[in-house]
Amino acid sequence: MTLSHKVLFALIAMVSSYGLWRYIHSHSSDGSTTKDRLLIIVYVVSRVSLWLIFALFLQHCVTSSDPRGFYIPQLEHFLSGEIPVRDFYYPYGPLLLPSITPFYLLLGRSLAGISLFAILAEAVALWFFIKSVRIAERLGEVNHIWVQDALALYILNPATLYWTVLQGYHSITQTAYSMAAFYFLLQGRHALGYGVGLLGLAGTKFLAVLDWPALLAANRWKVGKLLVGAIPLLVIYGIYQWITGDILFPLRFHFTYPSSEGNVWYLLTLFGNSQAFYSMGFGSVLSLLLFASLFLLGFGRWLWCVRQNRTSFSLPTALGISTFTIGLFFICSRYTGNYYVPILMLPACMVVTHPGSGTQRAVWPVLLVSSLCIVGDAVWTTFGQPSVLIETFANHPAVLAGLWTSTIVIRLVAFALIACKGLSLATSVVRLGNPGTPESPIGERHYAV
Repeated sequence: MTLSHKVLFALIAMVSSYGLWRYIHSHSSDGSTTKDRLLIIVYVVSRVSLWLIFALFLQHCVTSSDPRGFYIPQLEHFLSGEIPVRDFYYPYGPLLLPSITPFYLLLGRSLAGISLFAILAEAVALWFFIKSVRIAERLGEVNHIWVQDALALYILNPATLYWTVLQGYHSITQTAYSMAAFYFLLQGRHALGYGVGLLGLAGTKFLAVLDWPALLAANRWKVGKLLVGAIPLLVIYGIYQWITGDILFPLRFHFTYPSSEGNVWYLLTLFGNSQAFYSMGFGSVLSLLLFASLFLLGFGRWLWCVRQNRTSFSLPTALGISTFTIGLFFICSRYTGNYYVPILMLPACMVVTHPGSGTQRAVWPVLLVSSLCIVGDAVWTTFGQPSVLIETFANHPAVLAGLWTSTIVIRLVAFALIACKGLSLATSVVRLGNPGTPESPIGERHYAV
């Protein structure tokens, strides 16, 4: 796919996503069953049709490094009996390759199999999300119209369609782990919920830690159950350490990751080459310190609101914390939000469609982030992935370089708005209906410390 094709795809998907959300939102008085069926049809048709187009015609067009340059060589090494980290470069969790392998083999060792794995991971995430919101509906924390709005905004989301279906990125797998964890926590099965949520670190990438704070917001935390839930993760990494001798490699890789397109540190290279500063000493941990400081301020405010009975443990609270944490990470980190933005989309769609949140305006940051992450990566790749932004003005047309720079600014502002919306939802009490019936197994878990 050329630059123009990717930009056109992002534009069409963004307009389609807004159009579907607008239709669902403007027909809020219609019967919910009709809208539910429409959403299901659009979801199935969009995934099946795009995957078939990809599998039959577009596999050879994938040029991004991870699907073709990382996944396939790593899977081939794995299938030949080599050990990740010990025998070949591998920055992911120990469970990821075994999860992808059956789909890779099923589709003849092709990118189509990797894409199918990502699509099914998304289906699992949505299944647990829907089961969780049904519990939240019974408790009066959400209503069905809100859920329909969120799904309408999500289903044709540009970044999810592009990175999950057409690129096969595994980042959506993290959402599957977190949504499954929320569901078990809402049921009151704390050890299982914590266990599944923590296992995201073994099943995806180190970025899975971004969803861990939200585990504490879904239900009143149980320290003993949390320790029990951590046992499977510790056992897996203990075995992994025994086999590989270096389980800390993925952690070191993330700390030494070079700045890439779309974040605040890359934007600052517009004024000079600061990559050397970021790679050593204080500069190498500056992004972590900035993220940690802002996160602790926001998370501390949520804890204060809990103690003041101004908020509650609930699914909306957990989704708000998740949105705040991930959105803040993409602002402060040296990582790009491009490849990994699907981990933000489902909770963010729920956050920005919250009734009374100025939904007409709130949906646009999500759509802009989603589409501009595709555009930004496409331009960056076309420009030869320059490590310094100022180089693009010297080597490429100033108008195009200026437009690209503006997309970075817009994305940073949009990420900030999304993160603020997430924290706002997490620190407010959501009451939209009648609470659950007394016999509900989770009826006693709410509201307050």
